[in-house]
Amino acid sequence: MKPSTFSESIVEIKFGAWRLNPKQQTINDGAIERELEPLLFKILSYLILNKESIITRQDLIDDVWCQHYVDDNAINRAISELRKALKSDKQRGLVVKTHYRKGYSFFLEPEIIHHEKGTSSFSQVNALKETPNKKQKKLIALITILVLGAFISIYMFQSLSSLDNEVGNDTLLKVETKSPNIVEKKFNEETLSWRQGIYSQMVLSPDNSTVALSFFEKEQQYSSLLIKNLHTGQEKLISEANANISPAGWSMDSERAIYKVESKGKCGLWKVDLTSSAGSKFLFDCEPSYPMNAISLDNNSIVYSKYGYRNRSELSVLVNRNLSTAEEFQISSPNLNSYGDKFLYFIKNKNKIIFERHQFNSSELYMTDLEGGAQIKLYETKSRIWTINYQQETDSLLWYDNKEEIFYQYSLNNNRIVSKTKVNSASSYSITYPINNKNILGLIYPFTNNIYKFDLASQNFERVSKFDSKFASFIGENLVFLNNDGESIKLNTVFKDGKVKSKKVSFSYRDFKISSDSQEAFGVSESESESEIEILNYEDLSVKDIITPKGDLISVNYLLDKNIGYIVQDKPSANSSSYIFNRSNSNSILLPVKNAVWFGQLPNNKLIFLNNLDMLIFFDLSTGEQTKGFKVNKSAYKHSLSASQNKLYHSTGKTVYEYDFSESFSVSPKKVFEISKAEDVILDVNFSSSGSTLTLEIVELVNNGLVILSPEKSD
Repeated sequence: MKPSTFSESIVEIKFGAWRLNPKQQTINDGAIERELEPLLFKILSYLILNKESIITRQDLIDDVWCQHYVDDNAINRAISELRKALKSDKQRGLVVKTHYRKGYSFFLEPEIIHHEKGTSSFSQVNALKETPNKKQKKLIALITILVLGAFISIYMFQSLSSLDNEVGNDTLLKVETKSPNIVEKKFNEETLSWRQGIYSQMVLSPDNSTVALSFFEKEQQYSSLLIKNLHTGQEKLISEANANISPAGWSMDSERAIYKVESKGKCGLWKVDLTSSAGSKFLFDCEPSYPMNAISLDNNSIVYSKYGYRNRSELSVLVNRNLSTAEEFQISSPNLNSYGDKFLYFIKNKNKIIFERHQFNSSELYMTDLEGGAQIKLYETKSRIWTINYQQETDSLLWYDNKEEIFYQYSLNNNRIVSKTKVNSASSYSITYPINNKNILGLIYPFTNNIYKFDLASQNFERVSKFDSKFASFIGENLVFLNNDGESIKLNTVFKDGKVKSKKVSFSYRDFKISSDSQEAFGVSESESESEIEILNYEDLSVKDIITPKGDLISVNYLLDKNIGYIVQDKPSANSSSYIFNRSNSNSILLPVKNAVWFGQLPNNKLIFLNNLDMLIFFDLSTGEQTKGFKVNKSAYKHSLSASQNKLYHSTGKTVYEYDFSESFSVSPKKVFEISKAEDVILDVNFSSSGSTLTLEIVELVNNGLVILSPEKSD
């Protein structure tokens, strides 16, 4: 039996551009980090440890799978996925070599680095109660020198890599950073459907002739599928008793619509042929509550975004499913510290997939082939890229930024944005599809955010906001939130007797929270280059301090003594790090909890974290001890959490659960609230420490319309 695992003394293995961390089972090339699936990590380790030998299929069966028989197709898929994971812009050469009719071998020369003894990193946490001493200052100076040296090394490495790319045979996409000026144009709206109700989801057919929509008819509890021919105006409605139906995609020839049916906690994917009178055909079971984006390449293959990747409910991955065998081949490999990959478009004449990689605070546009190879990052933006269309005549990708109201045209031939048009129109839009470089299909924005109070004792549920509102906080028994009445942003205080006090504010934050003593607040501001936490005097909302973290801010919360806990994501590695900003000495202290997405304060100097695997982690600030908890329930939309005293409230987007840690960390969730309307979602939950009341920020749907936008003709 050949060796298959690394010894405990090995801390890192370098090969090519990659560095393998055997404890975390990750590879990092300095620009991206990927967490390998257990099987892929085991195969890679086995190949490295036995690099002098040709590894046969039987070796893999005996020493990796540890079984008597493994199907050849399973081995082929595993090797293919491993090769795909080992490809990057910096590592484009061969890593795993195939020996015809013999087996496989590791092609590169690995450098194995063993562990060196050092001191514990936990000593940083105790700095929460101390000011830096001379020894700490020397340590900081040493770290600064080491970090500076690392930056110089990285710069030299990137320069050499760039030189290699210029003189080598491989071609690497060079994205031009020069951006065209924004041209503002007035667009007219034309209504396409006169049905009264809510249009909430939309998918355009590849030939731009037909659109499938999710439609709630007036006073109806469940949604139907509305299919509309944009040329003839003909409409077809598909509905089912006690079921929500929503569009999921199309066949490549635009003749069959793919849709999802959800009922009583079950979900199924179906297709209907628009060219015949035949009924719908069932395809396969799917996960309820998660959006589906799919393309049927032929009668036997479908590419779609699959949620629940790596057992994380909010993380999606691109897969290619064989409808006959139900086998699925993974196309993309998103990092755990992201929301994953969403299918956007398949360019038939190029045989290329366009997809969005949704990071915590940004979106990246990628192009790849059906095998997941030759993956190219095209563009990055702070806004979501919800939909894409392709114009063959200009070899361009078209999309509309709903937030900035800008219509983009990206040339695949020139590898850059070639036009940006500011759309001046009558409405805002939730979903859009460019039909060509002039006309845009759109759903008028149907969402409104409202603040509700829910009394846990009496079960009383009431709306407290009148306009689009968010960022609810409790100050004692009073409720404070921001709203936008269309003319200005106002800070509202709802007192216990129901009276409301409002005042205009000039700021616009991504997040906003008030300290429990109501003496101050913080707001999270964001630009293209950085995020900042502005600490404000609550009385006059003047800025008294600013925290500028290095990386993208994921989560910010008040802790005890008005210390501020925040989590940032490092851009190159996509790892997240948690910090406490100590108000007594204005130092940010790194915590040893890895890859968290949220954390809050519990009594007795304890913190509670949610990590990127939906797992709760408990951390004792006094001892540095970490206690692994349990997985929270799967999110139906997004996780939202609020900790106060010994309780944690967790929203999945549809349901709120209570965890009471008074006696133990090993507790079962108690369901305390469930949303009544299928189309509504809970965006945020907050608990009052002085009472038994929850505030819920709920996204609700209102009647809207399907329109087409066209530029106004000039005189």
